[in-house]
Amino acid sequence: SGMLGNYLSKYFARQGYNVVKSDLFGNEEQKIVGKDITKEKELKNFVKEVNPDYVINCAAYTNVNKAESEPEIANSVNALAPKYMAEASKNLSIPFIHVSSNEVFGDGVYDESSTEYNPLNQYAKSKRKGEKYIEECGGANYIFRTSWLFGPGAKNFIRFVTETEATEENPLKIVTDERGCPTHVGYLTRKIGEAIESKIEPGVYHVCSSNVLSRYEFALEILEAQGIEKPVIPVEKKDLPPRPVISPSNQLVNTKFEDQPTSDEMLKEYVTEIRQEKDNFSERNA
Repeated sequence: SGMLGNYLSKYFARQGYNVVKSDLFGNEEQKIVGKDITKEKELKNFVKEVNPDYVINCAAYTNVNKAESEPEIANSVNALAPKYMAEASKNLSIPFIHVSSNEVFGDGVYDESSTEYNPLNQYAKSKRKGEKYIEECGGANYIFRTSWLFGPGAKNFIRFVTETEATEENPLKIVTDERGCPTHVGYLTRKIGEAIESKIEPGVYHVCSSNVLSRYEFALEILEAQGIEKPVIPVEKKDLPPRPVISPSNQLVNTKFEDQPTSDEMLKEYVTEIRQEKDNFSERNA
């Protein structure tokens, strides 16, 4: 039911696949089976009963701030659950596809072969534990690391920049000293599709924009892509109230995919999708 899971489920259904969806809370109307992925026996029995061709993990505990006070829950969802899925997949001799994060690294530049892990917060530590469990399990595993993931149907930086009111007297303040590689959920989904279609071998992949930019630079791209004019000024983290957690300023480098769009190209695809959704909604309710 999250941003990635919802997008990916619709994508593969359009491709003709039979997509079996699960989430913590079931939804009969949307054909979502209620399962708690942190319960090992329940999860493994479910995978065995479905007997799928692939298992894709789109679930994650993503509240980075709250993870500081709930490390056990973050670890259960982000580390132990992927471990159970990898083990269940290995038992059925099928590929397991897992989505991870740039936050397993600290500040710097990292490609798929990098092993200088330095998770800076509890969320990041739980995501790295999940990767480690999968690596130790063995089997046909794919780990897709992504960065600053955005897409429809979720609270994210794009919505913050777009929806926050700003005036000349009270402009939007965005930091320049946090950098990353924004990634559209559609691009990540298509790369997962290449794994499903056996076009790429199991392994670690960095799926992100081809460019790195600051939050401030990304904010300007967001507004320009939507034709919005709004006063925005660059600041540094020290100029804003301190945040409860430290997030890295880093760049994921892709060495395995030739087709790697820029953040601006991804944004334009996102804006086109959002406008199409609004048009379709208006037509249905006309």
